[in-house]
Amino acid sequence: MAGGMMDRRSILASAAAVGGIVATPFRAVAVQTGKPSHAPQDEYSAAIAEAIAAIPYRRIETTGREALNIWERLKSSGEGWPVIVGGDEDLAQIAEQWTIEGGARPQDILARADALRHPDSLRALVAAQREDGVAATREMLAKGDDQLLPRIIDVDQDGNARSLSPAEVRKTMLEGLEASEPEVGEWPAEADAMGGGLTVGYDLDGKPLDKVHILILPTKEPAAAPAYLRWGGWNACPAPEYHVAALRDWHRRYGAVPVAMTGDVINVRVTRRPASRDEALSLAREQFLYCEDNVLQGTDTFAPLAAGLMHSDWWFFWWD
Repeated sequence: MAGGMMDRRSILASAAAVGGIVATPFRAVAVQTGKPSHAPQDEYSAAIAEAIAAIPYRRIETTGREALNIWERLKSSGEGWPVIVGGDEDLAQIAEQWTIEGGARPQDILARADALRHPDSLRALVAAQREDGVAATREMLAKGDDQLLPRIIDVDQDGNARSLSPAEVRKTMLEGLEASEPEVGEWPAEADAMGGGLTVGYDLDGKPLDKVHILILPTKEPAAAPAYLRWGGWNACPAPEYHVAALRDWHRRYGAVPVAMTGDVINVRVTRRPASRDEALSLAREQFLYCEDNVLQGTDTFAPLAAGLMHSDWWFFWWD
């Protein structure tokens, strides 16, 4: 994750409880089961190839080094809204989501977005999901069956991993039920902007990929990109219409536009930054509602995220 990944507690699924998902407030404990499951490799590869072929948008191949320059030219051409989707694996993830979303029409997603008011609608959604998660977790723990517990791997500062005992898992999950909003934290002396620039099209070491794909979507509205890609609706990642509503509101307030999208990352560029610390902290809390992993698995507290928002024209979002 750009901007430096904090040490994190990885959750590996063995959860049979609650349909395979254990949910708690702020996802103190979460099991990743919402992303596409994989069929046998040959069938899976064939399905992905078919899904990629089914994407009805013009696709351009370039390099990671040239991707942003090409994106700028395509944006100015007026053909549509370009989105950098990364390398071959990233394109496959985009295609897989395209298929899983079940053929929802962009205009239907956009119509649902029209009925939303960001951030109020997102706040209500998150509150309802947390309430459901608390109830489901309490119900599962009340059964007292260790076989229903997820497997939690604890990784220490030195990279050593161990599985938590059933008692430790229960304690962790109960603590998660009482979790509150992250603290504001201390304002950093130097802002480490989340993302700091385009990350899609580069590997984890910051080296540009040899091949990067750009899709040209048939819309002049940047915020409509998630609708045209049927993007979202898994784990804690909101459904496509919530992405559209958020991007529309942020475009109005900050000139925000989505530049790049992989299967789980969005790079957004803005033309206006928060003008004060109070505004930046308010925006950081809003972005936490939208993408809690940026804080829970990134900055830990709001202040570093807010400082980054004041010092960079790029916003980085990543969902586990």
